[in-house]
Amino acid sequence: MADLKNWLNVAVPHGDIADGSFDESLFAADLGLVARGKGPTDYLDPALFAAKTFLTANLRAALVEIGNRLGGDPSAAAVHRMQTEFGGGKTHTLLAAYHLFRSPDMVAHTKLARGLASLLKSGTLPEARTVVLDGSAMLVDPETMPDGTVVHSFLGHLVWQLGGSDGVALVREQDKGLRGTSTSQMVEILERYSPCLILMDETLEYLNKALEVRSHEGSLAATTLTVIKELASAASNVRGACLLATLTSSRMEDYSTIAGQEMQERLSKVVGRTESIVTPVEGDDIFPILHTRLFDTVGAPKDRRAVADAYGAYYEQLGDVLPSTFRDAEYRDRIEAAYPFHPELIDILTNRWGSLSGFQRTRGALRSLAHTVKALAQAKHKAPLIHPGDVPLGDAGVRAEVIRFAGESYKAALNADLIRDDSRAVQEDKRRGGEVAASRVAVGLATTAFLNSFGADRVVGASAPQMLLGVGRPGLSRGVIEDVRDAFKNAAWYMRYEGGRYRFTTDPNLNKVIVEREGAIGEEPIVELLNGALSRVASNQTPWRVELHVDESSDLPDEGRLFLGVLDYEHTIGIGVTETTKAHAQTVLTQRGPAGRTNKNVSILVAADGNALSKARATARTLAAMIDLREDKHRLKRFNEEQREDLSSRIKKYEDRLPAQLVMAYRHVLVLGADTNGSGGVVVDHIDLGPAKVNDTIPARVTEHFKATDRLLDGLAPAALLSERFALLPADQEMVEISKLLDAFHRYPRLPKIASPEVLRTCLINGVQQKVFALASGSSWDADDSIIKFGTHVDRTEVQFQPGTWLVRATLAKTLLEQRNPEPPVSPSPALPTVNEPPVGGGSAPGDPGPGPGPTPSPPIAPADPTRLTIQVNRVPADKARDVLKVAVLPLAAQGATLEINFTITADASGGISRQTLDLVVNEGLRQLGVDHNVSVES
Repeated sequence: MADLKNWLNVAVPHGDIADGSFDESLFAADLGLVARGKGPTDYLDPALFAAKTFLTANLRAALVEIGNRLGGDPSAAAVHRMQTEFGGGKTHTLLAAYHLFRSPDMVAHTKLARGLASLLKSGTLPEARTVVLDGSAMLVDPETMPDGTVVHSFLGHLVWQLGGSDGVALVREQDKGLRGTSTSQMVEILERYSPCLILMDETLEYLNKALEVRSHEGSLAATTLTVIKELASAASNVRGACLLATLTSSRMEDYSTIAGQEMQERLSKVVGRTESIVTPVEGDDIFPILHTRLFDTVGAPKDRRAVADAYGAYYEQLGDVLPSTFRDAEYRDRIEAAYPFHPELIDILTNRWGSLSGFQRTRGALRSLAHTVKALAQAKHKAPLIHPGDVPLGDAGVRAEVIRFAGESYKAALNADLIRDDSRAVQEDKRRGGEVAASRVAVGLATTAFLNSFGADRVVGASAPQMLLGVGRPGLSRGVIEDVRDAFKNAAWYMRYEGGRYRFTTDPNLNKVIVEREGAIGEEPIVELLNGALSRVASNQTPWRVELHVDESSDLPDEGRLFLGVLDYEHTIGIGVTETTKAHAQTVLTQRGPAGRTNKNVSILVAADGNALSKARATARTLAAMIDLREDKHRLKRFNEEQREDLSSRIKKYEDRLPAQLVMAYRHVLVLGADTNGSGGVVVDHIDLGPAKVNDTIPARVTEHFKATDRLLDGLAPAALLSERFALLPADQEMVEISKLLDAFHRYPRLPKIASPEVLRTCLINGVQQKVFALASGSSWDADDSIIKFGTHVDRTEVQFQPGTWLVRATLAKTLLEQRNPEPPVSPSPALPTVNEPPVGGGSAPGDPGPGPGPTPSPPIAPADPTRLTIQVNRVPADKARDVLKVAVLPLAAQGATLEINFTITADASGGISRQTLDLVVNEGLRQLGVDHNVSVES
């Protein structure tokens, strides 16, 4: 999208549109007012009106036919009825005929008039007496004209405008008696004043008023219908006479009664016998009308085409997710023709909204788009096109147009979900930041759904493709759009997803109902859900016995086995509370009740991250509210089947989410470790386990970490028991009871933890067999009858951790055994070296001629230690990632090196990657680690 120009850099709005100083009445022409010399200058001034009028093909054809009729062509149609949806250009057509044929000399110099005159048979615009019969302006009571003449009926208004008082004199008695005329008399009148153009507008409104007035034929309405029928018949028979009428009203909702509908049908019949149908604005005719009324220019064709081609390529890339219509070459032509508006936006306004009784098609679209262009221009909107999602519903002018037909009740929906700074869509954009916030994707999606929520169709709302069209533009991926759409769907209060469509209603949706119910949820059901979920992810698991809800030191047993204590919810890790929790953990790990704890090296505590636990509590609250709602049978009856299924689906989703959130929360391990200051005391080590994997449990995470760091052993090398690191057998000590060895592993935090006594038992057996040390059993290790095992097989049952069995150093054991079993001396034979290893003590291997004469070579000089290095590791399998860290990262960090580690992780899954895993585990985990990261989702 970087190569596409911003529409504001291509199209130039009229100055009054850009600065917002335009008069809305410019988009609400009134023929009656213009005929009385009132209204905006754009409509009163014939030349200015002609300059700002775009002739559609249908409008041009109608005006040519009218011009030829007024010029005396008997073959041209005399009666024209405009057939348009409300706001379909009918008033503009009446005004065009009014100015062109009433004052042709005032418009003759305009491009519109010259072009039209060239199409007429006479080559010039004819001038005609022009009559305006505006039903909304005419009274049914006697009315005094400017010259003092009093008229009483539709007939009186007609003849007065044709001939003044002389004209009224021709029908004075009929007008005064509210009676009709005859076709022959009407022919005589029209012939007297030909050429004449009679314009009828809002006739249905006059007839509706006339229904209440009694006349010779029953009502003035009936008489008027007769007059109109005679007028239409007479016009067809008089050369130079032409009738142009609109029979529908701009306020059709006022005539929805049976009487109103019947009157419209009767009016259509009396005119329809001689009519020629005119449809001024049809299909994409509205594009150039919008351009003419709103813009000085819409830019160079090459710029418009570049945008059209870029969008066409983008839609082709999206593939079958969009109907083929939008991927066809013809749609690129529509994009170019509608520029800078996206065709989908115009279709919504003219087709969907145009079917609403409160929205007049062309003038309503003009008003809405004028305010849209104004608001976007002032906000310096950056985009190649104006999409449906770009319509600024927060602008007062746009909002007023919407409320005009949607109703005041939708204000709550707009405020809660769309236009306020704390609305759900605005907050979703802020939460995501980056490209989403810059493009206001959530607001755009919500706006698209809102615009599609109105119409006369039985099915309203935006489909998935329409949502994509509402905001999708080159450079914005489908995956991002759908991700934001789904997130907003689960957050919005008034947008519903039903029947595969997104739409707004005035009733709160399931999200809002749940939020309202959350306010009534107490602490007890929240804790109950947390406890249930915690028991699922923190159950006993080898080698740990798990103790839940550890609050006091007495809650954790003091026994010779491994315990994993899960601290109660009030003991968390976070800003301002970490040190308090660590101090509490030290108390629990070093004491049991009033006494000191004996087995200090068998227990580990895990504490919850404060922020993560808050999220888990919020999930539990929402889950409790949904369960409560599910049990509310009365409220549940008000939901449709789709909403009930949605509720069940959400409950299942939250039931799965809560345990995973608790695993993520309980990431902080608190364990005793040796004090490194040489005091010999203990301190509490705080270990952050980091993000959890899918389906992890708390004990499994602790086990994995402690094994990886060699702090939990399920195997022990015999030599380790004699090592200085363990310090189990000081240099001046030759033996130690094995029961004390086991006690040491249980008691001293400086030692690693062993998974079970079997680890030590196996180690002792192996040590005897490998002659690393000996085991002696008896009243004392060196008693004459003590049993010494050294270099022999030891049965597991023989190793019992009770007094009376000692580990004895190998040298001492050898001496003792030699004293018991003396052997005659034998000549020692040199030990054979292992393969590729020189004999102990130097010399040559058998068969080796040995070194030649000469000085012994000096050992090679070792290279200097490097000060900087870079390690590149490629294509690491997931199960080896931890090993890479262990062998390549941790050793360097232990050397005091400053490390900078960058990861590029590419994940491919043919079955798709779970959104829950991506959001809850990956994104949330990386955020908790506080590391800079960016996750790019591709479809």
